[in-house]
Amino acid sequence: MQELLDCLKKIVDSSKNIDIPKFGSKGRLNLSGTNYDFYFDLNRSGHRLPKCTFQLRERNHKGDILFRFDLIGKEHPNPKGNYPYSGQLIECPHVHFATYKDYGIGVALPLSDPLVRLNIPESELNNLVLCLKKTLVRLNVANVESFAYTENTMLDV
Repeated sequence: MQELLDCLKKIVDSSKNIDIPKFGSKGRLNLSGTNYDFYFDLNRSGHRLPKCTFQLRERNHKGDILFRFDLIGKEHPNPKGNYPYSGQLIECPHVHFATYKDYGIGVALPLSDPLVRLNIPESELNNLVLCLKKTLVRLNVANVESFAYTENTMLDV
């Protein structure tokens, strides 16, 4: 799992513009690494208003989420176990890594946790372009700055 998260990746979409979906819709980027290919989902649809989630999946196991950044959404109740934040309710924004034995993506970490390493100031959490770029950099995507980004500038609908 950690190898998939850590491997060097690049965005391989033919367009040089990345559109962050408007509220109520979703999009996907195609990423390629040396030994793996990935989907990076940008999701603004769902049952809760507003919502914004970024997630990484390996293409051959696309049903398994490797990483998810819930920027806007509901709090997450962590299962009880032997790990930090066990049994705690983690407010949004938070991050999920699929590296927790027995729990997979079911454990949420607050952005302040040292493992998260997104380095997004709280005052910038409404800047979707910044959040997307920092997420891609955290996931070791090398060509983030080779693309132009468009968005609504705010998370609000």
